[in-house]
Amino acid sequence: MSDWLDALPADFYEQLAHSLSLHGMACAELLGRPHDALPRQLAALTGLTAAHVAELNTIASHAQLLTALRTQPRALYDVLLLGRLTLDTSLAAPVLAYVQRQMQINATQLHALKTYCLELSGAFLTTLEQHLPAEPSVSLHRLRVEALFSKYVATHSAPTPAAATIRFSEAQLQLVRLALLLVHSLPDAGEHPFLTAVAALPALRPVALEPMMARLSELQPAQELALTLAELVQLYQAMQVCGMVFVSEVLEKLGLGSVFPTVPAEEMAATPAASTASNRQAVGEMVSGFTRWVQHTFPDEPALQVARAQVLGLADAL
Repeated sequence: MSDWLDALPADFYEQLAHSLSLHGMACAELLGRPHDALPRQLAALTGLTAAHVAELNTIASHAQLLTALRTQPRALYDVLLLGRLTLDTSLAAPVLAYVQRQMQINATQLHALKTYCLELSGAFLTTLEQHLPAEPSVSLHRLRVEALFSKYVATHSAPTPAAATIRFSEAQLQLVRLALLLVHSLPDAGEHPFLTAVAALPALRPVALEPMMARLSELQPAQELALTLAELVQLYQAMQVCGMVFVSEVLEKLGLGSVFPTVPAEEMAATPAASTASNRQAVGEMVSGFTRWVQHTFPDEPALQVARAQVLGLADAL
């Protein structure tokens, strides 16, 4: 442990400062609820107390971080672990609201900060696990903590509310099904930078698309489709990718022109003007109509802004 700490760069604390602070506050919020069963069980499992967490939350320099890692590495590990798990639940809402006010940032910036801090904590926890004493087993300890958290979340999570209810026309439903089928098939279409970039988007991986594909296969035109925000973002990204493929030469380059023929324009046109347009123009117009509606309906939604930025990044691979 000591050799590893001696090799850390002098700015190591500065790199972790935001992550340490955010995770520490989340852990303090969690253990500051002694009347709830989960905090009591986690305190018993980790040996952490609110006072102990408060002490570790005073770390404000590289020297103090090194001291904590030398004298109480397990406790610091548990603070980061509990904080990380808490940040992915509604228990962190007061902490995130406080951080947003103090830093005077908008919801998109807060989402980016949280994501960045979680990435750092994930890497730091992995590093710590390699240097903590083998006994007691840190891997088994982490599994027990995560299992306890999962049980709590499963018990207390409310159903995700629908963000929107949509009625697709027959042409729109056909296009949405086509978009999902196309994106689902891209990983098997060969080697291409665009395919790699699409496959890197979590919401567009085949396993993530299949539940929505199953729902749409049973949906009838004009039937109500209730969508959570995550599902709406998934459709938004899939439609964008579909539009990019159909208005570029990617379809032919990948040899998918015959596999995914465009639907006749007269069947897909959303407006009389589109009925005289090419098949590709019809696809492009319907994709644009759907994505504009999503952006107009949820202009300040962080998840949608992140999804939009991810799709824009795909253009570099075309």
